[in-house]
Amino acid sequence: MDRLLFFLISLILAGCGSPHQDAGDVVAHVGPYVITVEEFEEGYKNSSYGAQNSLASRRTFLNNMINQKLIMLDAQKRGLDKTHEFLKMIENFWQQSLITAALQEKTREGGDLEKWVDYLRNNTKVEINQEALK
Repeated sequence: MDRLLFFLISLILAGCGSPHQDAGDVVAHVGPYVITVEEFEEGYKNSSYGAQNSLASRRTFLNNMINQKLIMLDAQKRGLDKTHEFLKMIENFWQQSLITAALQEKTREGGDLEKWVDYLRNNTKVEINQEALK
């Protein structure tokens, strides 16, 4: 489980920017992190700032992104990314995201979700400790 969490954290941090970007693809450098044009544009478009689409709103949004990276750097320096609580949050996020992705895919396929879950339950060994429920 620890390897899985380490892998997930690595993926998340890798998505935070890479120092090996072409200069034209970079909006800002924040310590070791890079905010790419693609990351900025996607985030901006999907935010409330994107509705205004002005230079001022773009600058405000970028400053918010920079602040997030600065807070991440500080949290990492203080070791918060290695605490049990943080790793548990990552695990919970991963589980919920995977469940959501599976349900969305099954819904797109047009399958009956209840029958699908029944099938999974009937084809997977499930043991319940009744004593633990008391």
